[in-house]
Amino acid sequence: MKFSVKIHEAECLNRFSPKYQAAQKWLDNEVLKDCGPYVPMQTGYLMNSGNSGTVIGSGTVVYNAPYARVNYYGVGRHFSTQKHPQACAQWFEKAKAVKLKSSWEPGVNKIMKG
Repeated sequence: MKFSVKIHEAECLNRFSPKYQAAQKWLDNEVLKDCGPYVPMQTGYLMNSGNSGTVIGSGTVVYNAPYARVNYYGVGRHFSTQKHPQACAQWFEKAKAVKLKSSWEPGVNKIMKG
């Protein structure tokens, strides 16, 4: 079996640039902040698990509460809207639909152009 690997050196190196790292940290923080209103909330543990489960700057936002997955994919479940009126399943997708073009992309581009 033969295979080849093609590395785009410039793209790889850009991931280590200070601008890229700053943009990634900013975006991770924005995603957590903007998802907040959509995360179902009773005690706040699920929402706070996003902060404790995410390494800011990694590019991966993780809600690590034991019941995070069932709530995230809980389409059709009834979520209390007493504390978060916009609570829903797949809260990242909802936040992305609202913030991607209006906030996240312009913010990242601004930092990258710095």
